[in-house]
Amino acid sequence: MMLALQKYSITLIHKPGKEIPVANTLSRKSMDDEDSSLSEAMETQIHTVISAAPVSADRMNDIRTATTQEEQLSTLKQVIWSGWPETRKKCHPHVSEYWNHRDEITEADGILLKGEKIIIPHSLRPHMLRCIHTGHFGVEKSKHRARDVMFWPGMSQQIEDMVKQCDICQTHRSANTKEPMLSHEIPENPWETVGTDLFSENYIVICDYLSRYFEVERLTNVTTTAVIHRMKAVFARHGIPKKVISDNGPCYRSHEFKQFADSWGFQHVTSSPHYPQSNGLAEKTVQTAKQIFTKAKEDKRDPYLSLLEYRNTPVDGLKSPAEILMSRRLRSILPNTTQQLRPQVTPQDTVQARRQSCQQRQKEHYSRSTKPLSPLHAGAPIPFQQGDGTWKPATVIQPVETPRSYHIRAGDGQTFRCNRCHHISNHTPVIQQPEISEDDAGRDTKNDQQQPVSVSDQDHFGPYRTRYGRVIKPRKAFDL
Repeated sequence: MMLALQKYSITLIHKPGKEIPVANTLSRKSMDDEDSSLSEAMETQIHTVISAAPVSADRMNDIRTATTQEEQLSTLKQVIWSGWPETRKKCHPHVSEYWNHRDEITEADGILLKGEKIIIPHSLRPHMLRCIHTGHFGVEKSKHRARDVMFWPGMSQQIEDMVKQCDICQTHRSANTKEPMLSHEIPENPWETVGTDLFSENYIVICDYLSRYFEVERLTNVTTTAVIHRMKAVFARHGIPKKVISDNGPCYRSHEFKQFADSWGFQHVTSSPHYPQSNGLAEKTVQTAKQIFTKAKEDKRDPYLSLLEYRNTPVDGLKSPAEILMSRRLRSILPNTTQQLRPQVTPQDTVQARRQSCQQRQKEHYSRSTKPLSPLHAGAPIPFQQGDGTWKPATVIQPVETPRSYHIRAGDGQTFRCNRCHHISNHTPVIQQPEISEDDAGRDTKNDQQQPVSVSDQDHFGPYRTRYGRVIKPRKAFDL
């Protein structure tokens, strides 16, 4: 009926029976059991599909010949002409995998079709896979290209396996998606946790995670000794912090700096190489310091006065960094009263709560378009991303204390430290709680992992919900 009515544009209007005064004569008239026009329309439609298929005549002949020579497809032809059995158990074992598509499979001119797609014989499938992957497209694009013209059971999985095993595709594949954010813990007291970084080859910045107060020191050189000397001067003014967070630069990962941390009694945490957002607060502070120095230089003003005014400026609806750190305003070129310059203790609980609220809001916004990655285990073979964006094979040696950071060994024997986003696991990702991410400055920390909830556990814990709160209801299929 659908084929016979394709040339018409029909508008259907429903009329309840109570609004029809006289019964429709045509609905009472019986029709013949056979209608030759439908058979002709069907043959015309199939001929149109075959003739319009984007396949050359030689290739179509090869498919026709291979279909005739293959036992499974020959059996499938017989089942199509004789009719499918009532149940799958009664179906011939050779063609049982086509059972779910039995209503769409037809035969015309020696070629089997599933709808408008050509069913490819086994002998031609490897060649078709190579043709599909001629342009080295990704998994989804290759699937869409294949589904447009051909079909065989398990085709999508074979395409996916083929792309994953292609060395060229693995070498030039895209980077991993962003992972959910997990920020550093906001300290309870000022100058308890600080971040540090080098910039412009001769400056070091040290910033406080609670007050956002930062110090900038000029370096004579970028050796470890010079960096330690400047940090000692800053710590002598504000005290020794409990934790120092830095990137994985040469001066910070040296043995001399480790001895400095042990002798001065603070914990030193380094971020993964080539992952600057892991030390994000220091990176953001570097950006701020650069802007202050650049604008002061162009305006021919003293940059230290600009630093002073920055430290006296309230941020995030709180008091200024100097007031949060030192509980007093700093005297500047702006007029101040004696009362304003007197020390006044700032409630640290209020500052910490405000920082945590801003951090949580940033985390929720950032994590909307992220995806957690499964953890890696020692000895696992994985590709890792190099600095130029290409991927090379490697083996995981062991995890690092810093979350989402691993020591790996490349094929040439070299050992690297990389972040989880620079690795591709060959295992199926596990849905878990975020391990680490970054806030406005991007920071690493640890968090408990959440095991995946099985289907049987969903009834116990209630319906499954998306991260936006929408309830996922099970599909209701009618038994027709």
